[in-house]
Amino acid sequence: MLDWRTLAAIGVLGLVSYVMRSGGFLAAGLMREDRTLVRFFRLAPGNLFIAFVAAACLEGGFPSILGCASAFGVMALTQKEWAALAAGFATATLVAIFHSK
Repeated sequence: MLDWRTLAAIGVLGLVSYVMRSGGFLAAGLMREDRTLVRFFRLAPGNLFIAFVAAACLEGGFPSILGCASAFGVMALTQKEWAALAAGFATATLVAIFHSK
């Protein structure tokens, strides 16, 4: 059975999330549109993704860096996400196995 505090926390988090999203939508509506700003917002999700991936790759060390590099190379060559993921995981696993010996 759910506790009332759990339900309250879920409700508050949902409300805060909604208020932040609607506030961002309203703020974006008030901004004037120039080419630089529009271009930035189109590139922002990709930039954020790369920032998180780069931090994770560096934290994982040598096997992680090589795995990400191989995934990037396979994705550039094949344009297939599953092939890139498989190559990245396989490379990171093999390098981690041989690097630890």
